[in-house]
Amino acid sequence: MKTNLKRALDLASEIEQFPLGNCGPSDDPDKQTAYLYAFREIAKRFISIVKRINDTNLTKMISEINESPELITEAYDLRSDLLAIIDYINDAHQNPEFENETGNHEPFINVDVLTQLKAINNPRLDIKKLLKMCEELNDAYGRGNYISAILLLRAIMNHIPSVFNAKTFLEVVANSGRSVKGILSNLNANSRPISDFHNHILMRPKEQLPTKNQIEPYKASLEILIQEIITTLDNSSK
Repeated sequence: MKTNLKRALDLASEIEQFPLGNCGPSDDPDKQTAYLYAFREIAKRFISIVKRINDTNLTKMISEINESPELITEAYDLRSDLLAIIDYINDAHQNPEFENETGNHEPFINVDVLTQLKAINNPRLDIKKLLKMCEELNDAYGRGNYISAILLLRAIMNHIPSVFNAKTFLEVVANSGRSVKGILSNLNANSRPISDFHNHILMRPKEQLPTKNQIEPYKASLEILIQEIITTLDNSSK
């Protein structure tokens, strides 16, 4: 069975060979549409495979591009972005340890969820810091830096109450709908003690480092919290 890296390289060849330069903004609109949609289809397949590689750097690169260009000129920009990603993948392919090293590099928060968060433009609240904390959480988790990841998880919880017109995360939990309340209540009750343990405990003669198992159970709960933030900010900006 082909690995995701090999599949990505196969699709990379299609992107590199696609004759996008044969169509320009002065060409017939139907021709532009045909080229745009054909290229976009290949690009989406490529991006989908790249996301499965679970490499922190690739995840960040993918999150910063426009995956669905509407104009032929935007397709040129997408091609340039994809070529940079292809260069990275080609370098990775030369590293025999790459796929073993990326085996545990899955993001803590799904990259598609972060893309939706990034697209929010709310006049009341600036999401810049929240987005940066989420990206750093993904990076720390993907690299196995679980102390940083645990502390960032708590930092996010402390940062977002104003989204819901609350002052504390406990108020956010209390004012949530019944099904969401149970999820956020567990997130608060269980993740905070672990964060406090690693943040406040004094140095001892013998220490134990946090493991992936200590933070992984909160992936689903935090993603639901981020999705609730997206929905709330999106609705309040309309």
